[in-house]
This record gives sequence, C-alpha cells and structure tokens, in this order.
Amino acid sequence: MDAQTETEVPAGSVSDEPFLGPLDIVLLVSLLAGTAWYLLKGKKKESQASQFKSYSIQPTTVNTMTMVENSFIKKLQSSGRRLVVFYGSQTGTAEEFAGRLAKEGIRYQMKGMVADPEECNMEELLMLKDIDKSLAVFCLATYGEGDPTDNCMEFYDWIQNNDLDMTGLNYAVSVVTGHV
Repeated sequence: MDAQTETEVPAGSVSDEPFLGPLDIVLLVSLLAGTAWYLLKGKKKESQASQFKSYSIQPTTVNTMTMVENSFIKKLQSSGRRLVVFYGSQTGTAEEFAGRLAKEGIRYQMKGMVADPEECNMEELLMLKDIDKSLAVFCLATYGEGDPTDNCMEFYDWIQNNDLDMTGLNYAVSVVTGHV
C-alpha cells in the first residue's frame, strides 16, 4: 500500500517546480531596469532645464485701469509705448484678438497695450497724435443686430455725437465677428 500512496499525487498538492523560472527572472529584471532608467532620465532633464533661463515676450494688458487713473495717454508716455489697442467685446473674442494685436506690435518695434474704452477717458484719443508714430487700433465686436457692445456703448455715443477732427491721428478699425 505504501507504493501506491507514493505514486499517486492528489490534485492541488505542492510540486517541486520553482516559483519563478529563468525567463520570468529575466523579464522582471528588464522591467525594473527600464523603470529605473525612465525615472532617472526625467530627473536629469529637470536638473539640466534649471540651468538655462527662458524668456518670452508677453503682451501687456491694461484691464485693471481704475477710474481714478484712466489716462491711457499717461500710461503710453510713461511706459514708452506707441500702440494702444481698444476692444469692444461682449463674450471676450475681441478682447482676445486685441491682446494678440498688441503682442504682434513688437514685431514692428511698437510696444503695445490693451485698453477697455469703458475704463478710459476717450476724450484723450485726440491727444494720441501728439505721441510720435503712435497708433490706435479698435477691435470691436458687434452685439445683437450690429449694436455696439456694452463696454463700447459710451464711446460709440461720444464718437457719433461729436464733431471730431481726427486729422493726424493714426488709427485702424477691426470688426471682429465669430471666433478668432
């Protein structure tokens, strides 16, 4: 009876095979080495990146002008800028486009600023011609059936109801429709 018991192995019993074979060990070591290399490579790039400084040109926006200091002429003169981009926007599309235009002014040696006509004293617009090689750009969106936007309503009324002499004033108008 002993001979029969030794030859029969019940199902689910422990066998003499090792838990990990040679191929399993090779794959496990490869995965660990690859993971270590990936993690160390990322730290090496971070340390190299911190050695170099990067500079970028960003447009200067003047969205925070207060009613007390609303002279865009003074801001242009004090900062050495010659380009002011006014925006009339209901949803932000014209404001975004105005920011792009102000940034692009750098290409033409014109430092620019973005301004909201509602927050500026627009009667100073005619004084812009006193700044050498200055330019005013109006990025205006329409609202409803071609009406001016809320932030341009006062400016629109002012320009419609006054007999303005714009001789010598360099300006451009861009009507923004849809998505830019």
